[in-house]
Amino acid sequence: MSNVIVGSNDFISAMTGGVFSIEALARTVVGNNILGISPASILADYIIDTLGKMSDPSDEDVWPLYIASLPDGPQVSTNCGAIYDTSGIDDGRYMIGSVVQHYGVQLRIQSRDYNDAYVKIEDLSTSIDVITNVSIEIGALEFEMQNASKSSSITYIGPDTKSTKRRFNFTVNYLLTIRSLT
Repeated sequence: MSNVIVGSNDFISAMTGGVFSIEALARTVVGNNILGISPASILADYIIDTLGKMSDPSDEDVWPLYIASLPDGPQVSTNCGAIYDTSGIDDGRYMIGSVVQHYGVQLRIQSRDYNDAYVKIEDLSTSIDVITNVSIEIGALEFEMQNASKSSSITYIGPDTKSTKRRFNFTVNYLLTIRSLT
């Protein structure tokens, strides 16, 4: 006669004598590090509000920074940028506590002038490279951006092909280590 273990909780109980459950294990692994907002939005807020190197698109200022899309049309500034969420890396977990996750983001800058676009992304990249334990508040949410690690060099991806403005585009990718403080 064989014993059949039906559910994963039964398996955990059988293996540990009932000490652990999947639900308790999941709470430990996930911990309290649910961001509640995208990593791209957090970095965009830092670039706009803390660094002051780009502007909110609603301000109709130079160098607006969009999140998750780069619109086109006569209402969009020739010089602008976008930040996207990309693949990150789960880097294990602390012995007690949450998973250490490095969130992926991509910064894209475009301009009609090739050198202006390059200089802008180089300036932003240099400022992002030195992030160490920076506090960021967005509404009622508070975060600590512990680190920004560049995962690619600055890359020219070509000019717009469908735009009438024919802007030059550069990207750079980062892995962000962000901890929710709320």
